[in-house]
Amino acid sequence: MKNSKLIFCGCVATAMLSTAAGNITAGKNSTMDNIYDVTGKRELFIDDFLIESKRGIAIKQHAPVELPSNPDKPIGHYNTILQKPDGTYLCYFRGVDNVYKGKMYNNHPGEYVGVSTSKDGVKWEAPDYKLFPGKPVPGNAILYGGNGITHNFVPFYDTNPECKASERYKAVAGVRETRGLFAYCSADGINWKMYGTAPVIKYEPEKTGGHMLDSQNAVFYSQEEKCYVMYIRVWKTADNLKGLRSIAKVVSKDFINWSEPEFLKMNRKGEHIYVSGLTPYFRAPHYYAGAATRYFGNRGSATDVVLLFSRSGKGIIRPSCEAWIRPGLDPERWLNRMNYLSLGIVRESPETMLLYHNRKKLMYRLRTDGFASLNAGITTGTVLTKVLSRRGGNVEFNIATSAGGGFQVEVCDENGNALPGYRFTDMKEFYGDKIAFVPQWKGGRSLADLPAGKFRLRLHLKECDLYSVAFPEK
Repeated sequence: MKNSKLIFCGCVATAMLSTAAGNITAGKNSTMDNIYDVTGKRELFIDDFLIESKRGIAIKQHAPVELPSNPDKPIGHYNTILQKPDGTYLCYFRGVDNVYKGKMYNNHPGEYVGVSTSKDGVKWEAPDYKLFPGKPVPGNAILYGGNGITHNFVPFYDTNPECKASERYKAVAGVRETRGLFAYCSADGINWKMYGTAPVIKYEPEKTGGHMLDSQNAVFYSQEEKCYVMYIRVWKTADNLKGLRSIAKVVSKDFINWSEPEFLKMNRKGEHIYVSGLTPYFRAPHYYAGAATRYFGNRGSATDVVLLFSRSGKGIIRPSCEAWIRPGLDPERWLNRMNYLSLGIVRESPETMLLYHNRKKLMYRLRTDGFASLNAGITTGTVLTKVLSRRGGNVEFNIATSAGGGFQVEVCDENGNALPGYRFTDMKEFYGDKIAFVPQWKGGRSLADLPAGKFRLRLHLKECDLYSVAFPEK
């Protein structure tokens, strides 16, 4: 198959082999029996989820652009970047203070959790929180000591509408030596307290294929699933392939009592993936987006970064089997475990987003929604969507063409017949680059002028990348 990709959808779609590359791709969902309501949603073109048929079109993964070194960027381990309701940012990271010689697990040197702050997500400051006066740790340390909790402290801002103000920030932390993950809460993200004294997820390697939890266990409240979701590090997959670093999903209604692990189908044969980075994408929160670390123990423990998604928490989608970010020309980034991205995205502008490298003072810039696209070359490609439904509102596309490229769309009924006034011939071909292109047809018609109900879209693309489509209700 020309457009081979790796899509893991658990039981949602039937998988079939691609004889060209040995990859796995999703089979078609029923069009007429499973109408998808797009009202108020933004859909990313990371796979064929919306597509009934396509010709001359490929799913193309887009790597972010590495930017010059940022001297203000915090360096640490397992960084997490949170945006506060006021728009400012907190960056949490694990630091090591070699002066402190107290015992950590494995007699590791003293560790702490530090927090830097930023107004724009680019220029960072290290406040003095004065939490450990007289101790040999930086002033921006918020957790410190020999209890193992500082090793992989992973916080998030809780968007649960029922969350207490005193618990608006939550976190999990813990490793093998602590016998599991513990739950924490905070009103301000700086001063933390533990829920009880027992781990909320026990260290039970016999259930997970081996060593578990020693990672950045991504956790958040899902507006889509109406529960807390955590992706934990395990040692087996849904295929019962043991001895592979992988990710499992657990959920909770109260952040204290968690489900048994759901093992995910995401690893290729012999492939180690962990530190998933999965978290709701701010422009389309029913998508969990993650920049995961891929590990090669037989190559000096070298690592690179791959792109993962989960739509509505169902399975794992990979737009490509290949690396999303390579180690590059810097020899140090080919060393042991040197490539991890921070958990969380900085919104640089309406057009661009920033991602951070943990161990280097590096930022990466990515087009908004620009993880992957429907891509057409010099020959015009065609896409027909599945039957969709809407309760009203318009349509907008995140799209970029070359100077010689173009894009057109026609609106069809559920049988694929173009509606009068909404045909290709009624629309002037678009060329350009817009994050939010709203098509119009002759007479200034828009999708918003059509009644609610079922419809399809047929697209023509030439030298074009279509990153996302949105259906705002108003």
